[in-house]
Amino acid sequence: MSCKQTIADKQEINFKQHFEALTDFFLGELLPNEQASLSYHAEDTYFLRMNHAKVRQNGFVRQADMSITLYKNKRTYSFAQGLSCILEQDKDDLAAALEDARNTIAQLPEDPYQSIPEAKDRSETMYDGELLPQAAIEKTLLEPVADLDFAGLFSQGILCRGSANTAGARHWFQTKNFTLDYSIWLKNGRAVKGLYADRNWQQAEYEKRIADARQSLQVLALEPKKIEPGKYRAFISANALVDVVEFFSWNGFGERGMQQGESAYLALKEGREHFADTFNLIQDFSIGVEPAFNSEGEAAPEKLTVIQNGKLVNTIVSSRSEKQYGTKANGAEAGEGFRSAVIGAGSLAEADALKELGTGIYISNFHYLNWSDPATARITGMTRFACLWVENGRVVAPIADMRWDESLYNMFGANLLALTKERKLFVETSTYEERAVGGCFLPGILVKDFNCTL
Repeated sequence: MSCKQTIADKQEINFKQHFEALTDFFLGELLPNEQASLSYHAEDTYFLRMNHAKVRQNGFVRQADMSITLYKNKRTYSFAQGLSCILEQDKDDLAAALEDARNTIAQLPEDPYQSIPEAKDRSETMYDGELLPQAAIEKTLLEPVADLDFAGLFSQGILCRGSANTAGARHWFQTKNFTLDYSIWLKNGRAVKGLYADRNWQQAEYEKRIADARQSLQVLALEPKKIEPGKYRAFISANALVDVVEFFSWNGFGERGMQQGESAYLALKEGREHFADTFNLIQDFSIGVEPAFNSEGEAAPEKLTVIQNGKLVNTIVSSRSEKQYGTKANGAEAGEGFRSAVIGAGSLAEADALKELGTGIYISNFHYLNWSDPATARITGMTRFACLWVENGRVVAPIADMRWDESLYNMFGANLLALTKERKLFVETSTYEERAVGGCFLPGILVKDFNCTL
């Protein structure tokens, strides 16, 4: 159950007070031999779905839930409870869920690597924003694109995360933001894709993005050029690079994956491979897209350097991995995913990207990415949307979609020619079950010998 409401019955709720009250209640219900960690998720979101520059669906989603891990008699059990946002009802539901958890945990085997949270830190991080007035949203978004086949999803509102444990940790993160994930289509089936996300809506910035998209559409109206399989000089924009970031988590930089031989970057850790001296990668929560604390109430460093001058200096380590492998934890979630990824800037001005590319491919978007050989950090994917053929620094034509297959040791290593000075902030747009937090801050990159296969 969740506290989803319609526009008609929408009322304000203080999620932080709700979290604090439920946390105090639940921790007070625990027996002396029970310990727990709690993770609270909530949102109050307005959404608008569009295509052909018309409204197809809009409404509100208000929801909250709590995930709990119970530790008792060397046993560990995790469960989740949807919340109604009616305090007394939620207390009753949590009490009933706790009794069910006690019955279940008694039947489980002992957990040899149980890691009971010991963190006692407390924090509160809140980001305000200037969002569009609800009454102006449709006009603001759709009037500038009324003559275009404009499709997308707009969402705005408050996102909240809370975390606590029996050791005394208590954390709160809240942000107010918007995301507009859109594409603009031509009748020939080609399209320009864009993402505009921030905490403060700026009309001039939105109109500039639409004007840039109109220019790109003129190029996409031309006959696409079919390029032959081979290796090409390529400029990979930040909009395309964002899809590569998930591979820092999936078979990525987590300590457990390294220890168990599942990481694609094991050769990097062992010194058999390296990235370029100009490549730097950090986990940086100061970009403000997600909390630094995890679901067990442990706070990660605001900034953690993972790759410095092409070499691995830190992995992402959970408290469970610390107990199992002896490597000091750094506030990671149990899955040891990479959060708030930031790639360091370079010296290439974005305005000079086409000139420096010379002749080759300008890549605006990737899709359908997957590992093709994790042992060599090789991934495969497709080009999509406004990917262009460039000759002597000038755009000639769009390219027909191509499959590519390339090792990240090449892309960020031997074949990396330059990174842009400018970087772009990307905010997570996933809405599976809830609006997700997260994002990254990325440059574009210029590479040689980018391997297009068919």
